[in-house]
Amino acid sequence: MQKCIESVMSGKNLSYDYLLWINRQAIRFGIKGITFFKNDGSLKVVAEGEERNLLFFMKKLRRGRFLLPLFSPVENFSINWCEPKHDFEDFSISETGE
Repeated sequence: MQKCIESVMSGKNLSYDYLLWINRQAIRFGIKGITFFKNDGSLKVVAEGEERNLLFFMKKLRRGRFLLPLFSPVENFSINWCEPKHDFEDFSISETGE
């Protein structure tokens, strides 16, 4: 079943490299959507895909790109589930924000 999530995260050392890592994870899980930095420096992810894949994707994002949580740049993490709009053809990184 197709679902949508909107997630916002913040933390130290969130960089463009982190956006690239998120993009690779989304492709790995067959997820469509977008990620970008908001004006306040937090990072937003809007993702659509199969519910099971979104759960795996969010678990990866919450844990961060490093195996040891101590080194993860993610400090605050929120998820909101929503109905998919099917607006995305793939997963992309936006320079412009919202």
